[in-house]
Amino acid sequence: MARRAHLFAAASVLVACLALTLPVVASATGSAGHIDMTSELPLAQQFGYTPDYTQHVPTFDPDNVPAIRSRSANQHETAFVHRLEHGTWVRHDFLAALRAAYPDFAGTVSSGGWSSDRVDFDAQGRAYTVLTIRLEEGAYRNVLLASTDGCATWTVVELPFGDDTPQIDEIDWGNVAAEHDTGRLLQGPPLLAIWRQTGPWKGEWASRNELYVVQPRWQGSTLTLQPPVLVRRDYLGVLQCAGGASFAVTDGDQSFFVYSTTVPLSQNTSPTWSATYDHLTNTVGPSILVCTSRPGNDSHNSPGICMDGAGILHVVSGSHNWSFYYARSLVPRSTTAWTFSTPVLSSGYRTSATDPGGRGSQTYVSLVCGPDGVLHVVSRQARRATDSHFGGVAYAALVHQAFRPGQGWSTPDLIVVPPATGYSLYYHKLTMDRLGRLFVSCSYFSQRDPPATRQNRRFHHRMVLISEDGGSTWRFATTADFGAGVSALRKLKAAASGEPASAEP
Repeated sequence: MARRAHLFAAASVLVACLALTLPVVASATGSAGHIDMTSELPLAQQFGYTPDYTQHVPTFDPDNVPAIRSRSANQHETAFVHRLEHGTWVRHDFLAALRAAYPDFAGTVSSGGWSSDRVDFDAQGRAYTVLTIRLEEGAYRNVLLASTDGCATWTVVELPFGDDTPQIDEIDWGNVAAEHDTGRLLQGPPLLAIWRQTGPWKGEWASRNELYVVQPRWQGSTLTLQPPVLVRRDYLGVLQCAGGASFAVTDGDQSFFVYSTTVPLSQNTSPTWSATYDHLTNTVGPSILVCTSRPGNDSHNSPGICMDGAGILHVVSGSHNWSFYYARSLVPRSTTAWTFSTPVLSSGYRTSATDPGGRGSQTYVSLVCGPDGVLHVVSRQARRATDSHFGGVAYAALVHQAFRPGQGWSTPDLIVVPPATGYSLYYHKLTMDRLGRLFVSCSYFSQRDPPATRQNRRFHHRMVLISEDGGSTWRFATTADFGAGVSALRKLKAAASGEPASAEP
């Protein structure tokens, strides 16, 4: 443990020093420090933003090589992984693997960022992605795809309960979620959460479900599944279209995960629970209450978890236009005891009924932990009379906050300011590369369009943003930014080993 902590701390210092030497890359940019959308024109016309990568969630392998699973303006469709190779984005198709496994394959479902969105890598460089697919006769299947050759070819493993995928409609959120990289590579195949709806529950964003966890594992070159383990029968479900924080984090033979449950209809808060899955026995330990957040019976309250270099677990609850809540484990690598929870945001939305600072109003938690132990959260924040935008009228911005040990949560840094007041949704996802640089994939969507056109416009204004200063300032990411990250990590590894940096693979 001590050696691991020492290496982690040393790597953090080297990464921080190396980041200072990264080349400054020219990029289309909005207002100083954030993207200030002045109209609903395409981003190419507003900012000259015309990237050569598919605009979705960037993730990073052990060599910091980026991969982005494709998407379009359609909430359902995905077809390939863009991977940066020799400075060029190369398309690696995975639909051929699906067609080989399912000759009656008809298409992907809610896989354009609505209920699944990314590729994740483990420490061995193996890639994983989860999909829901539709067959010609209308049946659904949940599948896990894995690649051991840099996303070139894929293995398909069918997951349980694909037949229980909810009927697709405007508020569907699927029934499978995968553990994500939260600033550290996966230890192996991701832990999976799969749920089966057992009945409706009062509220537009609520249902009652049986929650299972399923652990894939490698047996030689074959990917197999452990039998599903039932966790709860009152699971609230998880909303993955925005936020996308990981429900689990793994260390060694244990995975630590969080989830929310339904509550009596008179209760106005949702509980966030934690539990530990044991890989060796395929069992789940007792559930421990971490915190509660508002409102009750609302799957926007999907929580996230991550782990720092000392093994301390960090949990941030979700919310729906209230404050997230934060707690950390009292014991490293253990879900048995937690600190008292505290609000992540307690100001920013001012009315005559609030104190001068206003109250916190945020939705859709994205959460990662940097190599320096700093936590980063991105959320949609409702803001009113708190800055100069729109003359004090309420609007919804995309914002970043950081938690530095001993300092608490920072005030929000603006990432995207919308072109108009009222409702906005960004479908945002936060990731981090091996150097600790932050990336946000997001879109801009409002409800001013007629209902018939909203679904088709849901993922317009797609962008990938980068912050190289811990979230204080943001700009559009370029291919050169991604390439610089690969080169910088190669130099870091060479410096650590005493060997000269190798040429780009």
